[in-house]
Amino acid sequence: MAYFDTLQATTEMIEVGIERSQAESIAKTIAKVQGDTVTKDHLDLRIEQIRSEIKDVEMRITAKITAIQKEMSDMRQDISFTKWTNKTILVMLGIITSALIKIAFFH
Repeated sequence: MAYFDTLQATTEMIEVGIERSQAESIAKTIAKVQGDTVTKDHLDLRIEQIRSEIKDVEMRITAKITAIQKEMSDMRQDISFTKWTNKTILVMLGIITSALIKIAFFH
């Protein structure tokens, strides 16, 4: 970015007939406005920073989703095991109940 040369601008304004104090004031105002101006380089840098921040957030979200998926998978396995265990217990209770009925009534 080319910076505004206040001395050169003031000198050029004085040469065309503008009073020194006015020329200095105009040059300072232009320099201040230019200093507040955002350049393409500034925008490109900020865009790159934002893209980097977005990638970081995406990575954290992906990691969180992966962790949640693993937890859900573990829960599914626990539920499956619990269902299998409950069915086994019911079958065993049925067998025990049948045995107790046979013992109680047919012995």
